[in-house]
Amino acid sequence: MNKEAITSYLSDLSRAMLAPIYVLPLVGFVIAIGAAVTNPGIVELIPFLDAPFFKGMGEVLVWSTLSVLINLHIIFAVGISVGLAKKDKHLAGFNAMILYFVYLYTMNTYMKFNGLLIDGDLGGTGQAHIMGLQVVDTGIFVGMLIGIVNAYFHNKYSQKVLSGALALYGESRLVLIIMLPITIGLGLLFAHIWPPVQQVIFQFGESIRGAGSMGVGVYGFLERILIPTGLHHLLWVPMHFTDLGGCQVIAGQTYCGVENIFLAEIGDPETTRLSSSIIFDSRSLVKIFGLTGAGWAMYHCADADKREKVKAIVFPAIASSILVGVTEPIEFSFLFVAPILFVVHAILTGLFMSLLAVFDIVAVGKGGLIDFIVYNVPLGTEKTDWPYYILMGLAQLAVYYVVFRALITKLNLKTLGRGEAEMKLHSKDDYKAKQQGQQGEVVVSQQIDAAVGQYNSSAIIRGLGGKENIIDVQNCYTRLRVEVHNPDLVSEAIIRESNPMGVVLKGTSIQIIFGSHVASVRQEVNEQLLAMA
Repeated sequence: MNKEAITSYLSDLSRAMLAPIYVLPLVGFVIAIGAAVTNPGIVELIPFLDAPFFKGMGEVLVWSTLSVLINLHIIFAVGISVGLAKKDKHLAGFNAMILYFVYLYTMNTYMKFNGLLIDGDLGGTGQAHIMGLQVVDTGIFVGMLIGIVNAYFHNKYSQKVLSGALALYGESRLVLIIMLPITIGLGLLFAHIWPPVQQVIFQFGESIRGAGSMGVGVYGFLERILIPTGLHHLLWVPMHFTDLGGCQVIAGQTYCGVENIFLAEIGDPETTRLSSSIIFDSRSLVKIFGLTGAGWAMYHCADADKREKVKAIVFPAIASSILVGVTEPIEFSFLFVAPILFVVHAILTGLFMSLLAVFDIVAVGKGGLIDFIVYNVPLGTEKTDWPYYILMGLAQLAVYYVVFRALITKLNLKTLGRGEAEMKLHSKDDYKAKQQGQQGEVVVSQQIDAAVGQYNSSAIIRGLGGKENIIDVQNCYTRLRVEVHNPDLVSEAIIRESNPMGVVLKGTSIQIIFGSHVASVRQEVNEQLLAMA
């Protein structure tokens, strides 16, 4: 397998990870609401919340949703299987669920038979109760592994039909037959090999966290600089959901990973202050403040006669970043025309995360402004330092503005609205005008429906080489992710007729950036592909 194929697969894997990760913002919201209802400070302000009914409902909200964090193992197994499967995704997910149960019962039975189970408190022992069974705690790693291997065999054999008496055992059942001995083997193997691996991971995580502000800064830089490749998920997912992000016992339950820990701490009334490890998830700082400064700098550096047009492009992108934490619209507005700004952006992100660590400022900063308010304000200023977080953010906004404006003007960078720079992002009015100007001029392939559709799906399909060249069309939060047979048939120029924010060509793996409405684009493209069948 060559480097291009490996990169393409890792990109697909990072996309598949998003399925289980996307449920966590909702989980966090509900935990935050439950914690707010039972928060003594809130109860003091709203006395009727002290009633048994509201106390009970608060507990229900917290623990019902903490169940998702406690069982992320199987959620990742199913989610990755579904994400990587090319066809019959529901059957891939169903098999993954069965296989994870097989894995758990295999390991538990084997360890019980061989006297490997530890009695008493399991905190810090490397063992845990998962779905009622005491096993070696591998975090989400084995769930991911089962999902990856199951998806591989599913894509290879799920369409294979057997004949005669064996017909019943073809297709997805054949995949299950192949996977059963593999999964049993994993249960036996990981009972022995994971404890030392666990120690290595723990020590590596300790070294990162032990590096203090420098470790936080390097992590912040890498997480941001990898965004154009789509591989940043492979960095932050282990930090957020595995032993790499540390482990902590909260209310009698062990949670591993930065995000799991702080979400559990939010729901735990005994936790007086959130752990400092939460600083590794301080993305709100750059989403709300840093990129706002960058956007304002680009607006003020635009030619005077083009500022209104730049305003129509940049300000909605800034609003998307501030309110809901979707950064790619504003990031890609300068990435493709001035890559040096993206490098500086990554450096400044890491620098300000380091400063949060230096001053030990903890706050829940995983999303946009809406998330920030819902998570932090109800917790008061004892569990978090959100007022100081805002002050740091305002400083970051000012630094971004000054640095971006200086670089754009001194280096004469062709950001939006400067000179003859091509506009990579367009307002809706621009797009409509463009489409009207093209009427009667675009020659549509005989295979493709002449109807353009709201998102010009015909241009996307033609640009990807037509229906026969397209293997699979999926999406992450902001990108259309497409697998094609022959990359030589792909035309970026035609794809850009659909008005994307950017196009990333990596061999047979194509990423087309549309922003938060990408799910609608994917749906339209798949509907048109289905109509062409």
